[in-house]
Amino acid sequence: MGLELAGKAVLVTGAASGIGLACVQAFLAEGARVGALDRAPVPTLADGLLALEADVTDEPSVAAAIDTVVSRFGGLDVVVGCAGISGPVGTPVTETAAAEFAALMAVNVTGQFLLVKHAAPWLTASGGSVVLLASDSAFTSAPGMVPYCASKGAVVAMTRALAVDLPGVRVNCVCPSVVDTPMARGDLGEVLDDPAFPVQAPEEVAWQVLHLASARSRAVNGQAVLADFGVSARSGFPA
Repeated sequence: MGLELAGKAVLVTGAASGIGLACVQAFLAEGARVGALDRAPVPTLADGLLALEADVTDEPSVAAAIDTVVSRFGGLDVVVGCAGISGPVGTPVTETAAAEFAALMAVNVTGQFLLVKHAAPWLTASGGSVVLLASDSAFTSAPGMVPYCASKGAVVAMTRALAVDLPGVRVNCVCPSVVDTPMARGDLGEVLDDPAFPVQAPEEVAWQVLHLASARSRAVNGQAVLADFGVSARSGFPA
């Protein structure tokens, strides 16, 4: 069963590495036309890939990038918000600077808001789809994770609100547990190599994103899809 994404006009943010790059590769493999946005240079993956350099926290830059995609592809069918940072992981809230908190929220939350805000008219016209990257950290936490968890919880809430606010556009988010990306390795290091520690590959998350983006998920809207190996399903009740 195909995903019917061939020819679709797609914009992915955070596209230079990790989950964003995996999404770009997966959409290209399905025959989509892809705009890949990041602050860093995006690898040259295929002829026709539209690489865009922009900061998702800068509204004029985001608006201009979307205009460029629409001009090149003649419209916009899917946007995927993968741009994100981890912030001061492991820092107690009492030692977290307000500026650090604000910087993280600017990328992880405001960046998603700006992406959807400026893509919305084109997505409404095409009956398109939005997939945002949240995290299982929207539902669970560990010490030193207040800013990150707050940002991902905001993405989940925004997903539901956007689904209500944008008739005809489906808006969902994916909430993976730890994924083996450069950002995660920078935060967690060798823990990711422990066989007892369940870790996803970026390509696995990309598959979830593509399924939500496709018409095969047309009944799914306003949902946060949690993929955490069932960890959050287990009760703390002693058994």
